[in-house]
Amino acid sequence: MIRISTQMANERNLSAMLRQQSEVSDTQLQLSTGRRVLTPADDPASAARVLGLNGAVETLGQYQSNIDLLTSRLETEEGALTGATNLLQRIRELTVQGNNDVLTVTDKAAIASEIRQLRDELFSIANTKDSNGEYVFAGYQSSNRPFSYSAGVYTYSGDSGQRELQIAPGRTVADGNNGFDTFMSVATGPITTVTTIAATTAVPPAILDGEITIDGGNGYGAISIGALPAAVNPTDRATQLRDAINAISDQTGVTAENATATTLTLTAVGGTGITVALSGSATTANTGLTAGTTAPVTSNRSIFETLDLLATELESGNSVTRYITDVQLAMDNLIEVRTSVGGRLNAIEEQTSVNEDLLLALEKHRSEERDLDYAEAITRFESQMVALQASQQAYVKVKGLSLFNYL
Repeated sequence: MIRISTQMANERNLSAMLRQQSEVSDTQLQLSTGRRVLTPADDPASAARVLGLNGAVETLGQYQSNIDLLTSRLETEEGALTGATNLLQRIRELTVQGNNDVLTVTDKAAIASEIRQLRDELFSIANTKDSNGEYVFAGYQSSNRPFSYSAGVYTYSGDSGQRELQIAPGRTVADGNNGFDTFMSVATGPITTVTTIAATTAVPPAILDGEITIDGGNGYGAISIGALPAAVNPTDRATQLRDAINAISDQTGVTAENATATTLTLTAVGGTGITVALSGSATTANTGLTAGTTAPVTSNRSIFETLDLLATELESGNSVTRYITDVQLAMDNLIEVRTSVGGRLNAIEEQTSVNEDLLLALEKHRSEERDLDYAEAITRFESQMVALQASQQAYVKVKGLSLFNYL
């Protein structure tokens, strides 16, 4: 027989009531927070899985924040490129309009003035800032103004880098294009230049039709410049050649102008080069021309410099045929950059949908592991309250028992 003292009975009842109160308190806390797992001790396996899911959700949240930043910045760049493309389209129209011999020098100067105004607007676009106050076309140097102009020289102070932001595991997207590739290093049209020497024959003789042919590489083939009468001197021969070459320039695409009084510069825009052929009485000594083919060359130049050169030629009343191609190539370059920006915007839009679907799945799994089943919890809470009240009432009755009541 075990002797149960009054103190032992009190302690056992009190301990039971405190345990039940603790269970009620835990359940009440679950109901107030909506969480089934409050501490790792509640369910170690679920707690570990919840920690992993929390990390995955936070990472996806950062990806989505990066996408929002990328979208804003790329949309700003796309708007700037659209404006720049429209400006170049207008400049191309003006260039074609200005490349007309019917216009006077004053008319061409007026066109040049508008082109300079459009150039200034294009220069402003190249220094566009995004919503965070960062320069869009500065590469990594986004806090520094990328383009400047001083003493006739355009300078790019950014770099050729592209910042990239991660939008998914193993996937990054560039948030912009550097200004060097976009505005400063732009291809110009192929151009062929041939510089003659001075005729060394004191009194150059007559040249027969067909003895000098020019092929500008434009598909028309070799074209005779025609017959030339005897020249008074090398200067007269250079003038004869200049006029004869320019007279057939609509067929050859080759124009000539004096480099000096006795030498010429032949120029062909586009095509595969200039081929000069001499025969019969036409020699280098009495023409200054050298038989052979000169290949075209291409180079890169800033759009702003191209527009300056274009405006200067118009102000001088000169032909601007070569700049029609240069402006078109500059516009093509901007369109190509703009296309890449649009492709990135489409890519991150698709990735946004993928991330949102994945985020929904992760949150569902996390809810299953962590969140409370309210129906079960409320039923359990009611049962615990009933048990606690019964325990308290039993304790009151047991505490009132005493042998002295029966003596």
